Amino acid sequence: KWKLLHSRPVFESKFLSVFENDYELPDGTKGENYYHLSRPDYVLVIAVDENNQIIVERNYRRGIDDFVYELPAGWIDEGETPQQAAERELREETGFSGQVEILGEIYTQPAFCSMKAFVGFARIESTAKVKQKLESDENIECELIDMQKIKMMIANGDINDMGFLSALQMAAKLLE
Repeated sequence: KWKLLHSRPVFESKFLSVFENDYELPDGTKGENYYHLSRPDYVLVIAVDENNQIIVERNYRRGIDDFVYELPAGWIDEGETPQQAAERELREETGFSGQVEILGEIYTQPAFCSMKAFVGFARIESTAKVKQKLESDENIECELIDMQKIKMMIANGDINDMGFLSALQMAAKLLE
């Protein structure tokens, strides 16, 4: 295991911090100038209706300057549990509600980032939904899509979000 010798902040903000770290490697040599990205943990929610259709969001992502199909997701606020955050994000982004069971967690980029995503699963409690409560920079379109079409969208390259694909695999038995 690597031993952290020194960490220097390079950039810090509410949603992203970058540190330059020096380590002692297992063979005793010194590794310098490794950058570490720190971001808050977040949740991803696979939410299904009574027909086992999954809520899929289509959202613009500036990092790739394109629209992406993804699952309801968001930051875990201070004082919230992953389950509470997942239920809040599901309601805010889609207008649907459901009790979320946390299935596990995934690391998005463990080579240089400590952020993790908690994957939740929910059955939508009612097809009656409330108005979305989106952030000012969010423009999310929601659609209920059956698993056969989702598999086709993955095969065609239309769904390529890492969190979405990982969460589907974690929930595979629940989606059968």
